Amino acid sequence: MHRRAAAAQVSLGQEVDERMLVLDAAATARALPWSLLMEEIALVCREHRDGRLTCPPRQVLPLRQDGVLLVMPCLSDTLSITKLVSVHPLNASLGLPTISGEVVVMDSRTGQRLAVLDGPALTARRTAAVSMLALQHLAREAPRRALVVGGGVQARAHVEALQALHPQATIHVQGHQAEPGFVEELGVEPLPAESQARHAWDLIVCATTSRVPVLRPGVGEGAVVIGVGAFRDDMVELPPELVRGAQVWVDDPVGAQAEAGDLMAAGRFEPQASIEDLVMGQRPVDDGRTRLFKSVGCARWDLAAARVAVRG
Repeated sequence: MHRRAAAAQVSLGQEVDERMLVLDAAATARALPWSLLMEEIALVCREHRDGRLTCPPRQVLPLRQDGVLLVMPCLSDTLSITKLVSVHPLNASLGLPTISGEVVVMDSRTGQRLAVLDGPALTARRTAAVSMLALQHLAREAPRRALVVGGGVQARAHVEALQALHPQATIHVQGHQAEPGFVEELGVEPLPAESQARHAWDLIVCATTSRVPVLRPGVGEGAVVIGVGAFRDDMVELPPELVRGAQVWVDDPVGAQAEAGDLMAAGRFEPQASIEDLVMGQRPVDDGRTRLFKSVGCARWDLAAARVAVRG
């Protein structure tokens, strides 16, 4: 819910500034409509290319139970953010969320805190919006048959984005640990893993934390493939042979070189073209190869989302 927090008490007994917005998960999602979010991400790409943003590499700090703490700041002349996110892949077996966190938004000129946004909801929305912006530039035509591999928050966000932006697409979902009601609530087609190769896919989205490929040999050849789940160098959800034969773009070249296990497993250690290149006018070579977009996440996308949420 949207609420003004004048009377709210924080743990140290201090009052939260009455002008600061505190948005829970549902309010954060509502504040980030897909089209506006994609437009702002494209604008942030241009600003970053022009040197108008400061976005240092995120800190990735190990936690217990195979978890990590991500610390992600991004600064602009008017608005700055810091996101704190903890990711615990083993939480699913405990019935707990995999991702927890928040985004603190401040006025760059005064340091005044303007908002606290729900981290998982913002991350899910901005990640899917980045994927949809990449798809806009990489798709040969509007997707008709899409496969989403995964059953968690990111998979759900990508399904919701596809349903909103590409209603012509039939969406199949393959996920061993899908959230309760995932398939029924979203009205998508469940797909057993052994059936992957029975369809010709226009689009495949992989949104898992797997350490082994989740696509079968040959699946995805010639399609647009988007990998968003594997965000560490020891996570690999895309088959190396698919990656080696693909045209590749990434969301963040610096982050991808340090964290994209999918690219490392395929021996693609060199810097890759990015979504910024696509926004600035680069076009894929029309040679029939798979067009792969690999996303590891960066705070620029969080800044874009914070701008949309606070402005709204």
